[in-house]
Amino acid sequence: MPKRIICIADGAADAPSLCPDGTPLERAKTPVLDSMTRHSVAGLCHTIPEGFHPDSDVGNMSLFGYDPRQFHQGRAPIEAAALKINASPDDLIWRVTLCSVTDTQITEPCASSITQVEGEALIQILNNACAQSETSFSNSSFIANSTYRHLLIQKNGRALLQAHDKQRLSKGQPAFSICGPHMLQQAPLPPYIARYPLELQQLIQTASAALRKHTAKANQIWLWGQGSPYSLPDFHSMHGVNACIISGVPLLHGLGHMASMHVISDSSFTGRPDTDLAAKACAAIEFLRHPENDIAFIHVEAPDHCGHLGDSEGKKDAIERIDSELLPLLMDKMPEASIAVTADHLTPAATKSHAHGAVPFVLYHPSLPAQNEVARFTEKECQKGVHLSKDTLLLSLLAKLKL
Repeated sequence: MPKRIICIADGAADAPSLCPDGTPLERAKTPVLDSMTRHSVAGLCHTIPEGFHPDSDVGNMSLFGYDPRQFHQGRAPIEAAALKINASPDDLIWRVTLCSVTDTQITEPCASSITQVEGEALIQILNNACAQSETSFSNSSFIANSTYRHLLIQKNGRALLQAHDKQRLSKGQPAFSICGPHMLQQAPLPPYIARYPLELQQLIQTASAALRKHTAKANQIWLWGQGSPYSLPDFHSMHGVNACIISGVPLLHGLGHMASMHVISDSSFTGRPDTDLAAKACAAIEFLRHPENDIAFIHVEAPDHCGHLGDSEGKKDAIERIDSELLPLLMDKMPEASIAVTADHLTPAATKSHAHGAVPFVLYHPSLPAQNEVARFTEKECQKGVHLSKDTLLLSLLAKLKL
């Protein structure tokens, strides 16, 4: 069985039409990746099925070889799996994002300047505020997770949301649906708040008042990605190989736990540009040195992080670091391995949000003959290569090519 490494540059793809000076991939100096591309199968693939928001839970589930149309049942339960939270099938788990808003719109969808210590303290403050509120929130509790990303466990929330949907449908309104705050930066805020059940509207108001008293970095919580606990089929049983996920992001840890993969984390693995890429490479190499292990997924959040800040230059730098610090070490220490590089979705820096669209991919192996069709790993160049159908999972193609 060949050793395989799949590098996921989260949000690295951009929209060429929004980048008059070139996308971050086009402007980045990536000699290693360009060399790999010339000995590869390269092109465009789809990670987000129709009807799904272009988010990392969906895109990475797809890259792990699980069709979201069959398996996806919400983002928040995935993050809860990373924390090994025990919740009832009747409960609803919500993703809680700390953000900043005005009366009319979201101004900062992710309060990324909040530290881990600050985030944990704010969650305790929110729980205290809810406990002291005249309105009873006894069926809800906040769970601290990572910096501005947290969770809310709503006891028996599934039945409450179903009742809310029944009421909405009786009025000719659609069932409740909400996306992450990063997708709503230009949208009017009040109509989206009005979609929540009344109890959650009151919870949001209580939380907002508490945040305003204790921090200038965030004044609102956003509840989204809801779902009841669920799991994925065992990765080995589904694909016949042993795999690990190496990431500094709880969402990816959760996907790994749900699929019974080896989850490798370290304090040096972060979701920011300061992540230790060499340490991630070494973790993959160590995992794959064992004969029984076959695939290492390496997830790098930094391009997406910079995209959400509107930092096109930072996104370019993050891509260059992947090329100079991650890929050379993998190729040197694992010269016979197949290496795939791709993204889970587009994150245009111009819009600071995710977007639908096919993402570039490269499947490299040193034994592949040189090809001149796709010269670089960019959005436009990969258009010249293989176009996978929307029903084709990238992991399936990798297995089919026996790379």
